[in-house]
Amino acid sequence: MRSPTPIQRRLNELGLRSRLRQRPRLQGRILAPAGARKRLPATAGLYFPFYHDVLPEYASGLRRHLAAFAELGPLVSWDAALEVLTGGRRLDGPMFCLSFDDGHASWRDVVAPILAERNVPATFFVTTALIGQPGNLSWADCRDLLAAGHTFGSHTITHPRLADCDDEAAVREIADSRTELEDELGTAIRDFAAPYGNPAVDVGRREVTAARESGYRSFATTLRPAMRVGDSPMWIHRQGLHPAWPLLAVRTRVHE
Repeated sequence: MRSPTPIQRRLNELGLRSRLRQRPRLQGRILAPAGARKRLPATAGLYFPFYHDVLPEYASGLRRHLAAFAELGPLVSWDAALEVLTGGRRLDGPMFCLSFDDGHASWRDVVAPILAERNVPATFFVTTALIGQPGNLSWADCRDLLAAGHTFGSHTITHPRLADCDDEAAVREIADSRTELEDELGTAIRDFAAPYGNPAVDVGRREVTAARESGYRSFATTLRPAMRVGDSPMWIHRQGLHPAWPLLAVRTRVHE
């Protein structure tokens, strides 16, 4: 029997993760033992934890995660994080930059009140075709989040795996989503997060080039290591988390 290719292994892994995402508490318990061998960061490093939907039953978990990060270092805006990368802001210890992907109604109902409680800024990466669909935000909701001091970026139009798109479709997903967001929100959209985001199979140089040529200043992947001064904003590392996870599971993604 032939061994699976790297792409096949990645797709198999994604399938398992997709099933586990339907049971996030179980996922967290599975991850936790590996987290026992790691520690949350204590030395200088820039981290970009991100989430998707935050249902009401997971609100306390998100609060717990944010409190743990805040004990280690400041939670800063995307603008401030990019200043760190360019050397315009000091990085003396752990620093965290929070974001959310897709377009969930829970951003309005659960996430925004928690962010307001803790005075934490966030960036919301929107898949534009989701806006206005059942269970998702409206454009008015997005404008309210913007008015509350948060920022927005693009997460494509339809959330495809960009590596599966031909050149024209990939550019359209990257560029036209930015145009739609700017038209609806009345603000510049300068940051892009790739769906799935693993450079092994999901995105590559073509997508980064298309994002740069479309006017974005940053491009986010799902690579996990900490970032530091001098690292490229066109290759942001983000650590995907779920608020149902215990802190031991968080340590498998955000660690020294």
